[in-house]
Amino acid sequence: MTEQLQNEINNSSCRKIFTDFLSTDFSEYEELLNTFDKLTDLYLQVMSVMNISAIKTIDDIYIKHYLDSIYPYKHFEGTCCDVGCGGGFPCIPLAIVTDHNFTGVDSVGKKLLLLHRTVSELHLKNIKGEYARSEDLVKLHRSYDTVCARAVADVNKTLGFLAPLCAANGKIIMYKTQNDAPAKQSTLDKYGVSLSEIIDYELPQTEIKRRLFIYKK
Repeated sequence: MTEQLQNEINNSSCRKIFTDFLSTDFSEYEELLNTFDKLTDLYLQVMSVMNISAIKTIDDIYIKHYLDSIYPYKHFEGTCCDVGCGGGFPCIPLAIVTDHNFTGVDSVGKKLLLLHRTVSELHLKNIKGEYARSEDLVKLHRSYDTVCARAVADVNKTLGFLAPLCAANGKIIMYKTQNDAPAKQSTLDKYGVSLSEIIDYELPQTEIKRRLFIYKK
């Protein structure tokens, strides 16, 4: 990491917000923060050659990628699959702060570059990326205790991708906005899932409002 980038990271007000959250929830927050700073460096390196996200500023990276990804971390259990993970969010931040095993899946192979570099350069042992569609994994009889999706459009359509990958008694987590409505009952019946919780929250020290849909298989 260049000295200039380190200074920009250290001076970021949003990194300070993210640090406050880490220090409240994690005793090893300084080590975690160091890992996230290294991830920021990797993220910006990848973004310099390939556009994997609309988020480009350091402030937005720490809030809209990192904090937004890990805030619901307590709801994740067992083996986890992030469907349509894009550049690797929420699965990379979640793998950094938890011991759960994550698989990030995306049908656009180049988007997995950051995830692959993170695994090799940050030495994360509990995450891997797969260039595949969710349907491909279903055909391989894959199943996970927790299946999630972030920033994916229609809730009803998304359930069709997630539910077949969810193990019996597992959970499906969708990161949404507070303008989004839950899936229709007909969709729940079709995929054999039920709505467990709707959790509305605001990211700490921001005005960003989020809604979490949690479904049970």
